Amino acid sequence: MKEKVLKNKTIFIVAAAIVLAAIGFAAGMMVRSVTADDRGSYIDAEQAKSIALESVGVSSSKATFTKVQLDETDRPAIYDIDFYTSANAYDFEINAVSGEIEEKSSEAITSQSSAVLPSSSSQTAASQPTQGSSAQATSPAQTQPAPTTQPSSSSSEYIGVAKAKSIAKKDAGISSATFTKEELDSDDGVKIYEIEFISGNREYDYSINAYTGKILERDSERIDDDYDD
Repeated sequence: MKEKVLKNKTIFIVAAAIVLAAIGFAAGMMVRSVTADDRGSYIDAEQAKSIALESVGVSSSKATFTKVQLDETDRPAIYDIDFYTSANAYDFEINAVSGEIEEKSSEAITSQSSAVLPSSSSQTAASQPTQGSSAQATSPAQTQPAPTTQPSSSSSEYIGVAKAKSIAKKDAGISSATFTKEELDSDDGVKIYEIEFISGNREYDYSINAYTGKILERDSERIDDDYDD
C-alpha cells in the first residue's frame, strides 16, 4: 500500500515538474516574441542621432559622437547618445519607439586662458637726444605703468533676469513656461543666472552667463511617470 502511495506521489511530482517547465518555456517564448515585436518598432540609431542633433541645431559634420547605445533594461527602451562640438558636450536619452527626447543635458566646453600682460614697450620709452641738443639734457621723466583694470562687477553690466529667461525659453523652443527658480549666483567667480521652469510635461534647468548671455549648462527631463508603470 505504501509503495503504491509513493509511486503515485512520484508520478504527481514528475507531472507537476513537466507542467511547470512547459509554462516557463511558453513564458520565455512570449517574452522573446514581445521583445522582437518591440525591436521591430524601434527607430534606428541614425534616426536617434538626427533627432538629438536637430534639437540643438547642430549639423552632423560639427558633432563627434562618443556613445550611441540602445538600452533595453527599462521600459520604454531608450537610446543613450553622447556627443560634443567645439563649444558644448551633449547627453541625450531618446525613446527608441516614439523618438521623443526623454532627457537631455549639455555643458559648455571652456578653456582657461592666461591673462594678457600689457606690453612693456608701451609703458617705457627711451628718450633719444635730438640733433643739436645740449649734451647735458635733463633726464626723461619716469613713466608710470598704466593701472591694471579689473572687469567690473557692476550689476548694470548684467543682461538681467528677464533676458536670461528669454534666452532659456528660446533655446528650449517654447513660448510660455512656469518659472520655479530665477537666481543670480556665482560659479568659480563667474556670475550666472540659475533658471528653472516647467512647460508641458517637461522640466528645464539652465545656467546662463550673467554678462554675455551664453548658455553654460542646460538640462531637461520629463516629469510625468506614466511610462514607468
